[in-house]
Amino acid sequence: MSKYFPQPKNIKINFDVELIAFQCQDTIVQLASIPPGATFELHRHPESQIGMQIAGRLEFNLNGTKEILKPFEQVYVAGSNVLHGSINPFQETALAFDVKRITNSEEAEEAILKVSPTQYGFTGFDCQSVVGSWFDIFITKIPPKGIIPIRQSASETMGIVLNGQLAIAVAEQQQQLESGSVYYAPADVLYGGYNSSNETVSLIEILIKNSSVLSTKDSLYDTALTAS
Repeated sequence: MSKYFPQPKNIKINFDVELIAFQCQDTIVQLASIPPGATFELHRHPESQIGMQIAGRLEFNLNGTKEILKPFEQVYVAGSNVLHGSINPFQETALAFDVKRITNSEEAEEAILKVSPTQYGFTGFDCQSVVGSWFDIFITKIPPKGIIPIRQSASETMGIVLNGQLAIAVAEQQQQLESGSVYYAPADVLYGGYNSSNETVSLIEILIKNSSVLSTKDSLYDTALTAS
């Protein structure tokens, strides 16, 4: 098993919702399919959590403030022990991702951040991005035959392939990743990619700002998956 290409684990949250979870060292990346009528009750946990809609809409409750989340428009930020939950009151199934880890923020953080168009300097491709207190998120469309140049980042990086296939190399390992797959590049490790197909591939990358994060020797896998 490779730490650079974590294997998915299916987690049953309730009768309606299942998560696909990936352990990336001290960070959990989760993909969720939320059918109409499904509810995540208000809850809190020690980990900070961020998330975004990939498809469909969700009514999100962040410590009593409700907002309709739409695909690639907002990122919610729920700091340590901040109450949050959601419901899908719409007729279509919602797809979302979230990221959970312990951060060193001493104050409870809560925010709904707007996604903005930008240009990702590493690739030159047009993309959308969000800048947070302990993370950056880039949503990039990799065109056919497009190259993600080999580079080293000072931040830990996790990528989620949303459609098609994308060849990703991390350190000495390489895999052809399909839709719903995740890769993990530790800080200062070389990584890059290539879209060998004839379709545009959408990629979400989450960069963790090292100065804002506590490292931990204990796995969060069991505790972080108890609720979304």
